[in-house]
Formats: sequence, structure tokens, C-alpha cells
Amino acid sequence: MLRMEFNRIVTRPIFWLIIVAGFALALIPVINTWPRGVTDDYYVFYPRNPYISWMFFVGSTYYIYSLVFPLLASLAYSDTYAEDVNTGLIKNILTKVEKKKYLLIRYTVNFCVGGFVAVFPLVINFLGEMAAYPLIENNFYFGMNPVSRISFWPDLFYNYPLLYVIVRVTLLFLLGGVLASLGLALSTIVKNRYIVLIFPFLVVMGIDVLTSTMGQHSITVLFLGNVGASWELFIYLFVGLIGSFIWYYVLGDKNETV
Repeated sequence: MLRMEFNRIVTRPIFWLIIVAGFALALIPVINTWPRGVTDDYYVFYPRNPYISWMFFVGSTYYIYSLVFPLLASLAYSDTYAEDVNTGLIKNILTKVEKKKYLLIRYTVNFCVGGFVAVFPLVINFLGEMAAYPLIENNFYFGMNPVSRISFWPDLFYNYPLLYVIVRVTLLFLLGGVLASLGLALSTIVKNRYIVLIFPFLVVMGIDVLTSTMGQHSITVLFLGNVGASWELFIYLFVGLIGSFIWYYVLGDKNETV
């Protein structure tokens, strides 16, 4: 079934459309800030590296990226359960694969695909910035301070910047997977694929409005902004992961599909 899932992913036009959009979001800032007509001595007087040039901190397309992040996560694959049911494909699959195994594989693949396409622009952008600027060390006192003392893990950023990037990308990968899983979970009760795909975006918008009204950091600001880390990050991820899995697995198992 995993081979079938892989073939299904690479033959979905929407998947490649998202990849192309991700390349555009990632590379436009690199092209706009690419150093031109400079020598090695330039960096002695103008310390810049990929870590402070990363689109997570600066970038002409980052606002668009943070806005469409839930859509990137859900559009790629979270409507596949609804598609299987609506087309009757699930009946054919379940004659070859046990239902519980099918549900687990569908959830895992959807989670990984959602997380991958969600962080793809960030990863490509960082690789592009690595091609543009040398990997010199961060220095808080030398104009290289996008992360302040009240931001997310500043000591990690200035002492182990590459690990900092990996941590931030990992958190966003998990968030993307959770959002894709919410769409997949909804498809157990709503078979309209368009509602399934837009559902994670609406959830994020709703929570953002609610938390902002209460004077708290929104999901978008916590995960995609440059603010201090808090326990809320892990609460959102834990509740979203466990809640979406239970919702999808229990209702999916109860659905009469054959």
C-alpha cells in the first residue's frame, strides 16, 4: 500500500502546484537579496549569513507564506480519504488491506506529506541563502541580532544556529502534519473535499482570533513569528496530534465502507 500511496502523491497535480509555489515563495527573497559585485572583503564590514537572511526573519514573501501555511499543509493530501469513499476506491483497497492498517497508513502518509509541503519553502530558502552568504557565526552585538532575549530560545540561535533552524523547521513540520490531519479527520464525517481542504485554515483563523481577543499569542505568531517559546507550542501539537488521530481512527473504523 505504501508504494500505491507514493504513486498517488507524485501523480497529483495539486502536489506539484504546491511544490512550484513553494519554490517561488522561497527563491524570490534569495534573488532579491543576492549579493552582486562584492568581494570576500565585503563580509568583513557587512556581516551577513544565512541564519539572519533566512526568510523566517526577513523576506518579501514570508507574510504570504505564514498566511497560506495551513492551506499548504492540507491541500496536498488531506482529502484522500474523502476521495477514496466518494469514488468507491476504498472498497477495492479494503479487499487487499485490513481496515485498521489502511487507516494507520493513510494517517501517517497524510501527516508526513502535510508536514513536508508546509516546511518546503523554508528549507529551500535556507539552502538558497547558504549559496548566497558564508556560514559565519552569529554575533548578537555585531548587527546579527534578529533573535532577541525575549524571542524563541536565543541562546540556541547564537550558540548553535544550525540546530536552531532544525528545531524551528521540525516544529513547523509537526504543525503542518497536525493541520493536514485535522482535514483528514473531518473527512470521516464530511465527504465534500473542498470543505475538508479549507477546514484547517478555518481552524487556525478561528483560534488566532480567539487567542488575540484574549490577549494571548495566536497559533500563527507562536509558530511562525519571532516570539518567546512557551508551553502553548507543545500543548497545541499534543492536543492536535492526539485529537485528530482519535477522531479519524475511531470514526474511520466505524464507517461502513464495504
